[in-house]
Amino acid sequence: MENRLITLAAYFVFASAISVSSTAQSRCHEIGGSIETNFVDSSDTLGSATGDLAGGLGVHVLSQEPGPDGTIAISVQHHWVTAVGDIISLDQATITLFPTSVPGFYAARYLNGVTVNGSGTGRFAGASGKLSGWGGVDFSRGALVLRYSGKICHRD
Repeated sequence: MENRLITLAAYFVFASAISVSSTAQSRCHEIGGSIETNFVDSSDTLGSATGDLAGGLGVHVLSQEPGPDGTIAISVQHHWVTAVGDIISLDQATITLFPTSVPGFYAARYLNGVTVNGSGTGRFAGASGKLSGWGGVDFSRGALVLRYSGKICHRD
C-alpha cells in the first residue's frame, strides 16, 4: 500500500510539472500584412500597417551606407503601435535598397529580418519573433510600401 501511495504521489508531482511546463511555453503564429509610410523629413516616416499587426508606425533612419552595385544599406528603428494601442517593440534593423531603372525608385528588402524583442506592451509584452519585409521606396514621391510576414510568439 505504501508503494502505491508513493507511486501515486510521484505521478501527481510529474503531472503537475508537465502542466506548469506547458503553461510557461509560448504560443506562436504566422502573421502578415502591408505597410505604407510617407517621409515626413529626410530621416523619418509615418504611416500605417494593415493585416495582423494593423495600426500606425514610424521609421527613423539611423544611418545609411552605400553598398555594391548601387545598393544602399539603411539602419532603422521602428515605432509600431497597433490599432488597440499595444506597442510592438523591435530591434534596430537594416533595410537594403536595390536600384531600379526608374530614377529615385528602389526595391527594398530586410535581408536579415526584423526581430521582435519582447519589450512591447499589451499582448506584445514578452513577445518574440522575426518579421521579414519587401517592397518599394519611391524617393521622388516620398513614399514606401512593403509587405511583411513572419512569426510572433506570445507568452502564455
